[in-house]
Amino acid sequence: MPDPGTLAAALVLALVPSLLYLIVLNWVDRYEKEPWTILFACLALGGIAAPVVAIAVLAPWRGIGLDPQFAPGPGGGADPLAALVQELAKGGALLLLVRTVRDELDDVLDGIIYGAAIGAGFGAAETFAYAAGGTHGLSTETLAALLVAGLDHAFYTAAFGAVLGAAVHLADRRWTAVYAVYGLATAVLLHALHDGIPVILGRLLGRPDAALGIGTRLVAQAVNWVGIVVLAFVVVWAWRRAARVLRSELRDEVAGGVVSEADYASITSWRARIARQLAALREGGLARAMAVRRLYATEGELAFEKWRGVVRRQRRRSRDRSDELRAEVLRLRRSTEGSE
Repeated sequence: MPDPGTLAAALVLALVPSLLYLIVLNWVDRYEKEPWTILFACLALGGIAAPVVAIAVLAPWRGIGLDPQFAPGPGGGADPLAALVQELAKGGALLLLVRTVRDELDDVLDGIIYGAAIGAGFGAAETFAYAAGGTHGLSTETLAALLVAGLDHAFYTAAFGAVLGAAVHLADRRWTAVYAVYGLATAVLLHALHDGIPVILGRLLGRPDAALGIGTRLVAQAVNWVGIVVLAFVVVWAWRRAARVLRSELRDEVAGGVVSEADYASITSWRARIARQLAALREGGLARAMAVRRLYATEGELAFEKWRGVVRRQRRRSRDRSDELRAEVLRLRRSTEGSE
C-alpha cells in the first residue's frame, strides 16, 4: 500500500496536466463554450469509468494493471488487445456522454473537445496508477513520457469525437452508426500503430532491444504529432464555420435590438473580445469583466440554438429556448453598460 505522500504526489502528477488540458480545450472552444460541468464530467468518465471497464475486460488475459503506453510489457509494450479495449472503453464513455447531452454536440469541434477531455482523463488515471507505485524513482524522461501519454490518449479519443461531430446532422441514422464505427476503428488503429511501431522497427532492424530505445519511440510519436497537426487544421476550419454561424444567426438579433452593434462587430474576433473584457476589468473590476465574458458566451449560445433548431428541425424547442437566451442577453447587456 503506497504511503500518503506517494499518493498525494501521484494525484498531483495526474490532475495538474489534466486541468491544464481542460483550460486549453476551453480556450479552443471560442464561440459557444461548453459548460465546465460537462468538461469535468468528461474527465471523470475518462479517468474513472473507462479505466474500470478496461481493467475489468483485460484482467483475465493481462492481469490487473493500467500501464502507460511507454511502459515495457508483453512484446515490448505493443499490445493490440490493450489498444482495442482501451479505445472501446473511452469510445463507450464518449457515446454515453453524447447520448446524455445530445443537444450540446453540434459539430466537429464539440466532438474533439469532448473526446480530448475523456482521453485526458484516461491518461490521468494511467499516470496516477503508475506514479502510485513510487514517485522517488521517476526520472525527467519518465515524467515527460507520462505527459505525452496523456496527450496521446486525448488525441485518439478526439479523433473519434471529430467523426461523431461530423455525423451528428446526418438524416439517415444508419449512416451515423457507420460513422461511429469508422471513427472508433480509426482511434483503435492510431493507438495500436503508435504502440506497435517500436516493436516493428526493432524486428525490421534485427535488434529487438531497439523497441525500448528513444529513437523508435520518437518515430512512433511522430505519427501522433502528425495527427495532432491535422486536428489543429480541423479546429481552425471549425472556428471559421462557427464564425459564419454567428454572423448569419445574429444579424436579425441586431435589427431586433437584442444584440448590440458593438457585440456583433466583435463577437467573431478573439482579439476584440479580449480587449473588451480587459477594458471592462479596468473600469468595473472582475465582476464586470466576467459579465462581458458571459454576454459573449450567451450570444454565441443563442446563435447556435437558432442554427441547431433549423438544422435538426426542432423549431418549436429552439424558439422557446431562444426566447430565454434573448432575455439573458438583454439582462447581461444592462449589467455591462458603461464597460466600453
